[in-house]
Amino acid sequence: MKKVYKFLILGLCALFITISCTDNFEDINTNPNAPDRIEDPSLLLAEIIKNLANENWDNSFDRGAIISDQISNFFVSSFADFARAEVGRFGWDFYGTLKDVDFMIATAEEQGLQNYVGIGLVLRAWMFQNLTDNFGPIPYSEAGSAREDINFPKYDSQEAVYAGILGELETANSILGSTTEAVQADILYAGDVQNWRKFANGLRLRILLRQSDRKDSAAEMQRIVGNPTAHPLFTSHLDQAALQYLEETPNEHPAYTGNVSDFSSSSSTRLALNMEGILKSMDDPRIAAFALPTSATIDTPNPEYFGVPNGISDISGFNGGPANQSLMGLLFAPRQYDTEVVSPNAAQSVFMPYSEVQFILAEAREKGYISTGDAETYYLNGIRDQFEYYASRIPDNFGVPSAAQLIPDPSYYSQNTVAYTGTQEEKLNKIYTQKWLSLFLVGFEAWSEWRRVGVPSITAGDDSIGFVPVRYVYPADEQTVNSDNYQEAVNMLGGEGDLISTRVWWDVD
Repeated sequence: MKKVYKFLILGLCALFITISCTDNFEDINTNPNAPDRIEDPSLLLAEIIKNLANENWDNSFDRGAIISDQISNFFVSSFADFARAEVGRFGWDFYGTLKDVDFMIATAEEQGLQNYVGIGLVLRAWMFQNLTDNFGPIPYSEAGSAREDINFPKYDSQEAVYAGILGELETANSILGSTTEAVQADILYAGDVQNWRKFANGLRLRILLRQSDRKDSAAEMQRIVGNPTAHPLFTSHLDQAALQYLEETPNEHPAYTGNVSDFSSSSSTRLALNMEGILKSMDDPRIAAFALPTSATIDTPNPEYFGVPNGISDISGFNGGPANQSLMGLLFAPRQYDTEVVSPNAAQSVFMPYSEVQFILAEAREKGYISTGDAETYYLNGIRDQFEYYASRIPDNFGVPSAAQLIPDPSYYSQNTVAYTGTQEEKLNKIYTQKWLSLFLVGFEAWSEWRRVGVPSITAGDDSIGFVPVRYVYPADEQTVNSDNYQEAVNMLGGEGDLISTRVWWDVD
């Protein structure tokens, strides 16, 4: 089912809400333009989802997919120079949207509209999960508490944040559908609260697995997986958490309205060499969705794809220059690139894919965390659905690729690099690799998974800072505006302090 519906009341929403970037917590906790009273939570919902989806895409394309070595860009070469000026790109701007989410929840609670409360809790949890995974300790329990005269919120440990959002997600799962009100302005799921429950439970599994090297998650994972009636999960890419954009302005995919200079031979954004090598080693047809053939070969009978390594400051001479380097795939091209071919809504902003949940279950079953199901079945489900998903996104007028090109030959599954055979370590590495591929342009999830398991191997480039960052640093203003709480956060981080080389709590290796 294609989730195509109008982005309702966006003009009306603009009268009521303010979504703003911020560098300090006085802004995070104070919204002078917020209305004193909104009776209808649906007046907030559509704009909240759209803003989060756009930020999810922008942050992924500009930063997450680069650090995880899926695409390449000069940014990695100068990572340390950009650090504190780039906090918004790593999710800190979510605190602006949090004000509106919390206001929607409060409004819904006053009226007993539990479905809106549940949706708000899922969105809160998704935002905080991204924030804590990128930064470590963050303001959580006191964030957005200016009405209680808390203008300088404390930071909570990542362990505490995880515990809190797991509780919020369990509450969301239990209350969604408990009341009968129809959910309006839901541009993600058209008011289908069962799908919101699936999203909530998928996030629970994501968090539980991510913390499993620090905290035993097996019993809770089995409790979720063992009772699909009480804890429903995604069934395919058709109900995964992905926003379907529209053809009409201003509701197109952000890439479509992007700057053509970011998608041209003169830009620095390319398919990453690491991604190219992994896809080619498996003869994986997703390369045709992730990237364009090189301009030197695109019109030949055998178009070629070549990536560029991250961490080099000048790509002009690599592999013979731009004519022999692959740009991003046509799904992600701006309209100026080719107005007759490029689609405004073929690409989606994916919050959580079905395939990720299947790979979570495959790993959990292989490690013995759960007893339900079969690891190989989960693994193959995740791979097959990925191909079906990308094939479903390709418009008929795309020349390269066609939808048929994205469905692999059956022999794909029997090759040594894919077949679910070998030692447990070898099987797990196959799960990790396919999961990393499935998280292409899915926010910062590929980066988080690489930090957790170390797969695939990522090597810092010759002109880089010498290592791959393992967290992001706090805004510069926090050191002065919220200094006491900032220092406590640094103490909780341990290691070398507020640096991009300091590991977050769950990153033990």
